[in-house]
Amino acid sequence: MSEITGISDEFIKVATLEINEDLSHISKILNSCQDDNDIAKNSTKIEKHMHNIKGLAPMMGKENIGNVAKQLDVILKKIMEGTKVDGIFGPLCTSIEQMRMNMEKPYEMTKVQKEVSKIVLKII
Repeated sequence: MSEITGISDEFIKVATLEINEDLSHISKILNSCQDDNDIAKNSTKIEKHMHNIKGLAPMMGKENIGNVAKQLDVILKKIMEGTKVDGIFGPLCTSIEQMRMNMEKPYEMTKVQKEVSKIVLKII
């Protein structure tokens, strides 16, 4: 059992693999994007993976990743509903990069979390 979460090491192993795969899929999608409009066109695909990260990360003790993923999930769902969200491309790319780093070792995500929070506050 993991000391952090009280869940099995096997679960953490599987969840880590899944989150890393989701981050990889999102990165591949982002590599084909150049701006906010491209994010809008791919929002359904990105959200599917983000939703998974949002659920799994906190269960394995990665609350910071889960918090950013939760906010990004809100933004992506708004985009899917037709809301135009200006300025999401950069923070989304940065968030994915920092989530990947945080899966390897603890990494400070406060700055990107604040950026993403500002976008959420503009659209809700």
